[in-house]
Amino acid sequence: MQMPMKMPPKDSGERCYAVLFSIHFVLKAEKLLKEQKISYELSPIPRAIGSSCGMALEFPCAETESIQALLHKADIDIIGLYRRTSADQFVSLD
Repeated sequence: MQMPMKMPPKDSGERCYAVLFSIHFVLKAEKLLKEQKISYELSPIPRAIGSSCGMALEFPCAETESIQALLHKADIDIIGLYRRTSADQFVSLD
């Protein structure tokens, strides 16, 4: 059984965020990540990323490729993928 990765500290540069098209896709992605035992948290989209009041998937950056492949296979498009570099700064991974 695969053990979920522990979430790294928020300002470590090891947390990434996936912004999806709608809360419907976020909830669908959440179900898939739970089934695969991939560590994640639901998070409001940080203001440094966008001004919408939606939700994003927050996860260890080491899981980026796995999450991208899983979401692609489920036909869930990612609007934006970001790495947190400090408390309020992000770098786009697109």
